[in-house]
Amino acid sequence: MRVRSALSLTGLFLLGCASLAACGDDGGDTPSTTGTTSTSATTSTTSGSGGAGSTTASGTGGGGTGGEAPAPTAKTISGDVTWNVDFDATAEAAGSVDCAYTRHYEGVEDSSMPWLCPDCEVMFVADIVMTDGLDDCFPLVSPNDPSPIEYIGYGGGKWFRAVQGPMAEQGTSTVSGTTVTNMNSTLGVDAVNGGLLDFAVSGSFMLGEIEADPKHGWAISDTYACGWPKADPPEYTGDYKIAVGKTVPDGWFKDKCEDVVRIHDFKGSYLVIDMSAMDCPPCQQMASEEEAFVTSLAAQGIDVHVITLLAPSLSDVLGETTTANLNTWINKYDLTSPVLADRGWGLGVFEPAIGADQIGYPTYTIIDPDLNVLEYQTGYGGFDPIEAVIVADAQ
Repeated sequence: MRVRSALSLTGLFLLGCASLAACGDDGGDTPSTTGTTSTSATTSTTSGSGGAGSTTASGTGGGGTGGEAPAPTAKTISGDVTWNVDFDATAEAAGSVDCAYTRHYEGVEDSSMPWLCPDCEVMFVADIVMTDGLDDCFPLVSPNDPSPIEYIGYGGGKWFRAVQGPMAEQGTSTVSGTTVTNMNSTLGVDAVNGGLLDFAVSGSFMLGEIEADPKHGWAISDTYACGWPKADPPEYTGDYKIAVGKTVPDGWFKDKCEDVVRIHDFKGSYLVIDMSAMDCPPCQQMASEEEAFVTSLAAQGIDVHVITLLAPSLSDVLGETTTANLNTWINKYDLTSPVLADRGWGLGVFEPAIGADQIGYPTYTIIDPDLNVLEYQTGYGGFDPIEAVIVADAQ
């Protein structure tokens, strides 16, 4: 399993966190709790607005006065994927034997975190059962138990997959009617008993549709109990790739008042959106200096919000940030700007632009009042350079 190494600019602060399955398999990592954790939770229906709202409609017919909004629908996927494993001579001498294992997938569309797979046409959260090779084959490939949940998806002829966090390309996909097939091969993977192995992966899925909420209840709150601004701009239809001069990708997250807060609702003021973790020393330093920065800009007549997207720890950057975690961070640093529970937005948006080998905590981006990206950077070296960028833009 590839390990994401992240470098902070303040003292070579290194972190390692579980990453995508960049090879033929994932090694059985524990799934993230940042989104829906089981397809059994997909029968709810929710109406909302902005980035996480559902479709509403009113109609008239035959002199009627209108009708109820149609129930939302979500795509489904069902099928099997087989990993054929070919060990080299060194692995075979250590006792490994060529084998295969198969997973059965039952998934439902999840459009609540599009930043996890910007290139996906459709993304699914899937429950998984290992139907073959669990006892005799899979232990030769991974020392961990196979994950019971994965995110999978397809788009542009590619197949994507992850146990948690941003999804990795894993071969090709072909869609024909209601059938999707995928193929992948990975060479030279370390075997558990020594030596190397090659994967040849193939799968076939059937597509369907059910009455369910594809956004899994992540509807933007109508008002924010914590008092945040609510610009209510149009629904974001852009991509989830950050670049200077482009509109910052939208996202929606829980705050300490347990509202679902949308980034684009802060349109009209400058923003600093930072990806932080609770046990990250540079992140803590940034938080401790945040209010002085906000006060300094306010004295110059410039309105700014620092939106902190908070992870519970460097060892669990894709885990669930609880309301208690948010309150602890806010109270410790006496913060007045929003502190929100990150849902993989930080890594999903920043990592492709900065690079998997360079991304670190904290990473931030500076946004102008029209939601355009002015600058982004990994590492924290004080708010002075951030303030200089904002003041220069405001003049």
